[in-house]
Amino acid sequence: MLNNLAVLVAEDQTFIALDLSLAVEDAGGLVVGPVASSREGLALIAAGSVGAAIVDMNLADGESTPLVEALVALGVPFIIHTAVDLPQALAARFPDLVVQTKPCRAAKLIARLGSLVAEHALSDVAKSA
Repeated sequence: MLNNLAVLVAEDQTFIALDLSLAVEDAGGLVVGPVASSREGLALIAAGSVGAAIVDMNLADGESTPLVEALVALGVPFIIHTAVDLPQALAARFPDLVVQTKPCRAAKLIARLGSLVAEHALSDVAKSA
């Protein structure tokens, strides 16, 4: 489903990060990370290409808003996987963010990410036509 796509996993809870990483690999993706902070995620984005991402809203260094902003700016499809509401300012700036509430089975989350990636690819094709 993910066809060797590099997927950043930004999650500060070890067991959830490992579960998501295994699900990405099972779906044919390549795990970037996992990372526990926005700072680490931003460094990985800067170091190479990330084709998609799963981001927890609250990471070890606080809200993941800087990471979300970077992913939006780069046009990377991603899902915010969180147990808390989005910050109001972030939700207002980016009303189309895809949010999946925890708890959620990893397979369901990966299937949704796969759909987002496919939609993004179709959108890119339409833009270049």
